[in-house]
Amino acid sequence: MRRRIEGLGVGQFSEGFRVRLWGLLTAGLLALCSFAAAAPATPTEPASALTTLIDQLTQFQQLHLRFEQRATDPGGELQQGDFYLQRPAQFRLESVDQPLVVSDGETIYEYDALLAQLKLQSFASLTALSPAKVLLMTESELSAAFAVTFDDESGSGARFRLVPTDTASLIAWVQIAFAADVPSQIILMTQSKMQVSIALTLISLNAPLPPALFQFEVPEGIDVIDDR
Repeated sequence: MRRRIEGLGVGQFSEGFRVRLWGLLTAGLLALCSFAAAAPATPTEPASALTTLIDQLTQFQQLHLRFEQRATDPGGELQQGDFYLQRPAQFRLESVDQPLVVSDGETIYEYDALLAQLKLQSFASLTALSPAKVLLMTESELSAAFAVTFDDESGSGARFRLVPTDTASLIAWVQIAFAADVPSQIILMTQSKMQVSIALTLISLNAPLPPALFQFEVPEGIDVIDDR
């Protein structure tokens, strides 16, 4: 039986990571109020973690990353694939022996060729706890979903911790690390202390990506489940 990619895509997690990732994997907060109430930073004040994270994320419009993902649950397997992103809301997630996931900015297509099945959902319905959506969020969206803090002593903006504002969330926190201003690792920790670690390798940054990457032609004769 194939394992769903749990971490980079668009679905909610369950204990033991048994819930479908694209429910696949989307776009990430208690300290939120302090960010909203704080006075605007002056040139002599250090930037807040939220502002620094947004500055990091908005440096790229197009991004191609190769990912390696591993979960700490028993039998957690290494999963590899490619992740393409184009602002404001397009992405593509492909992996060997896993469903193809494509967002054209409005609709997310999850195509399982083995089962001849296509599932549709709107981009707007994508959970904030999906790393794919976190990387595409605006500042207001991030601040509404997470409390963002620096996760290193230097406060350099190399590593951030995002804690869901929803106290009922199954995710305890999300960590995003950067290397040379590009996301290099995403770690998700559940309330039960199970962890998904996603290592990211840069393939291209702000290089034009083929439009076809973010388009999906529905094959004939397949089962379509439309949850839009």
